[in-house]
Amino acid sequence: MDIKIINKLDEIVKLINNDKDFKSFKKLENKINQNKDLLKDIKELKEIEEYSEEYIELKKKILSNKDFSEYKKLEKDLNILIFEINNKLNSLKEKSGCK
Repeated sequence: MDIKIINKLDEIVKLINNDKDFKSFKKLENKINQNKDLLKDIKELKEIEEYSEEYIELKKKILSNKDFSEYKKLEKDLNILIFEINNKLNSLKEKSGCK
């Protein structure tokens, strides 16, 4: 890969790591990982039949957790950003003839 692209990627990674939303995402991730009750509920949700009454109630409970809801919103935003970066990289690779 071209050195200019590698340098730009390094620059993008630094920008993302210093972004306030990314920092919030990481803080929330740590907070969630320390919340034993929430982790228990998330694990339990995976074992319940989808869309059963119990599943729906537990999912509501999990989503009512402010930290978890904000984490999921930031996760979605970061996934969109990553998708856009990947699309741009693919377009640059095609233009330069990289494989």
